[in-house]
Amino acid sequence: MKYVLSCFLIFCLCLTSCTSQKKLQTETPFEIGNATCQQYTGGREESGSGTELRIPVSLLENSDIELNEVYFRGKQVKAIVNTVDNQKMILVRIPNNNPESSETLKLALNTDEAVISYNENGEVKYAKINGIKQKQPLIYKGAPKN
Repeated sequence: MKYVLSCFLIFCLCLTSCTSQKKLQTETPFEIGNATCQQYTGGREESGSGTELRIPVSLLENSDIELNEVYFRGKQVKAIVNTVDNQKMILVRIPNNNPESSETLKLALNTDEAVISYNENGEVKYAKINGIKQKQPLIYKGAPKN
């Protein structure tokens, strides 16, 4: 009887652990361009420092796709779409003091990989981005002293 109960518990644990894993999509309903990241350091102490991630995307204006989160280098941030140089892109600044996300750690990403979560027809999906190019750090100058 204990053997049957043990097998049942192990089976239940396997089922629940599989549902927490994120299924990465091989094809997305939008195009993803060549992503870049760049370290930044503010000129003043309160400006902070961190990483800026730029992911070019081509979203259809009338689509039902809503971008949710970006998972990158252990951090999780809200995906924000901006237009830069007449091109739509996900542009996020990830401060160094942003706490690590357990969700990102579960994805086991390399330093040149990120994952975007998005809603399509009410279903949450995940797209992986590979080969994120690291650019030279950006160091802002401090304000002149009077």
